[in-house]
Amino acid sequence: MAEPAGRRRSLTHSYGETRRSSWLELFFDLVFVVAVFRLGRLLVDDPSLHGVLVFAGLLTTVWWLWISFSYFADLFDDDRPPSRLVQLVAMLGVLALSTSLGGVAAGNSGRFAVAYGLLLLLLLGMYAVVGWLDEQVREFCRWFVLGYLVGAAAWFGSLLVPTPARYAVWGAALVVNAAVSGPVAYARVSSLPTQESHMPERFGLFTIVVLGEAVLALANAIDATGWRPSTMAIGTGGFVIASGVWWVYFITAFHRGEANRALRAGRRATLRSFLYGYGHLAVYGAIAALGVAVELAAREAAHHERGVSGPLLGGSQLALVLGGLILYLGLNRPVSRRVASAHGALAVVALVIALGGLPPLVAVSLSVAIWVIVVVVEQAAASAQDG
Repeated sequence: MAEPAGRRRSLTHSYGETRRSSWLELFFDLVFVVAVFRLGRLLVDDPSLHGVLVFAGLLTTVWWLWISFSYFADLFDDDRPPSRLVQLVAMLGVLALSTSLGGVAAGNSGRFAVAYGLLLLLLLGMYAVVGWLDEQVREFCRWFVLGYLVGAAAWFGSLLVPTPARYAVWGAALVVNAAVSGPVAYARVSSLPTQESHMPERFGLFTIVVLGEAVLALANAIDATGWRPSTMAIGTGGFVIASGVWWVYFITAFHRGEANRALRAGRRATLRSFLYGYGHLAVYGAIAALGVAVELAAREAAHHERGVSGPLLGGSQLALVLGGLILYLGLNRPVSRRVASAHGALAVVALVIALGGLPPLVAVSLSVAIWVIVVVVEQAAASAQDG
């Protein structure tokens, strides 16, 4: 039986600086490893422009589910058994979704659409329950319920549309869902939930998940090519690049707690908050594609070939530069001339690799060299700011 409206417990929270991700949230992120890995395998099987577009589209859909469930936990963290069960059900749904990713690439996308629609309905129900229990956030939750309702209806409705038009319906559904359950809600609601956000940590943890997929791709490349000197050199170079991405991300996106302030600074920082949050999509996609590119480079080097690894390696690094720029804008973090020059040099080298038809080992070696420079420059800037 519900409590009287005046006595209902508020489900928003006020945490101290020590708020961290729960063990269940860590388990939740781990389930997405399956989806990211399978997406990477799809790109290995088809690294053409068509395959890249399929990879980018499916990654966007998976990422939207991850950020949707993660943001709900950030707003209305509740570790009681009913909440745990709901999140475990969501994880099972994500596993079902992951197993259907291959079918989408093969033209059999019905199961994926059904699983996705059911997960959106679960999100709808979660916000509906919170809005019913907590009058303070009822108006806020209504907008999110509307967004997920429209999204779920579109995903189920897409079953009536043949491919490839079905994919256009998915794209439109994602755009509308993300707009209503995001910028529109924040612009129209008079009273917003307040909490000590731990989303920066969740973004960082998912960055580790994607980096893990990239490192796994390197291991696959070395194993599949018989530990040849050229492929071992490329694999080692790929690990250096992944380490450079890790280094730069965690001294910029987390430097001095700027991310946390951007996410909780109120309406004046709303645009920056969305840039910071949504900008991670470009970063995640670029990291995953980068691991695949190095794996393909190792295979091409083993057979003395030049193929798609160069454009994919250069393109993924250009996407990383773009994603980094969006994160910088979201954090409202000043960029020194040296840092800007280093990132500009990274973009130039990436463009040369994408267009130059270089041998795989040369392309990876150039990438390693520029990433070492970027890390040194970024670390020097961070140390100077700390001092």
